[in-house]
Amino acid sequence: MAKAKLVKDFKTLSQGQKLADVDAAFEKARQETFPEIVTGPLSKLFDSQMETLKQRGCPSDIIKALVKMKNGVISKALKNQTPKNHIPFIPVIPRSMLNIDEQMKMVHYRDKKGYNYLNQSALKDVVDIPGKLYFIFDVEDGQDMLGKSPEKAESLIKKSGRSCLTTEEVIALCIHTNVLSEHYVDCTGSRYGRAGLIPFVYLGGDGPELRWHYSDGAYVGWGSASCRSRA
Repeated sequence: MAKAKLVKDFKTLSQGQKLADVDAAFEKARQETFPEIVTGPLSKLFDSQMETLKQRGCPSDIIKALVKMKNGVISKALKNQTPKNHIPFIPVIPRSMLNIDEQMKMVHYRDKKGYNYLNQSALKDVVDIPGKLYFIFDVEDGQDMLGKSPEKAESLIKKSGRSCLTTEEVIALCIHTNVLSEHYVDCTGSRYGRAGLIPFVYLGGDGPELRWHYSDGAYVGWGSASCRSRA
């Protein structure tokens, strides 16, 4: 009943008004009623991610487009019950908008920048992803899957109702967290070249690197990262 009354009142107040004015008024009222949207920890997390992208040379048009998504992203994250050891959300840039070489340059470890050793045209995703800028939600960085082969981890992640991260999503994880100082990350949501090859990001002698290994290979310091959803 409360929802129906809100809709009725909103329709009454909106009659005869311009759509742009209605949208602006609604958003202002929403932010004033729920201040956590613009001032809470999730807002601060979002702002810090945008600042990281800016500092690492992400094109300004991409950042501007992501900023416009802020309220929707925070609203969705507020509805999730994200475990304390998971990341509420991370922005992802499809390789169709910014190639893998440029994205890996934004992965930093101390004074070294990341480098891509893969042919982008040979990458293929095996999970469904949006065809535009998007965010991944409730992100587990791979700690839970340490020591498990991508093949085994993929099965466990699917059974838990989660999704393996793609190459761009793992790169995004490495841009916005210090995961590489803890362990390396398999991009189990993607494949490289012929069947059975899995991209991964790790620390080589010259810094962060994007390479590949076999899906049945299990290494102590590697783990497959996952997310709950994408939007």
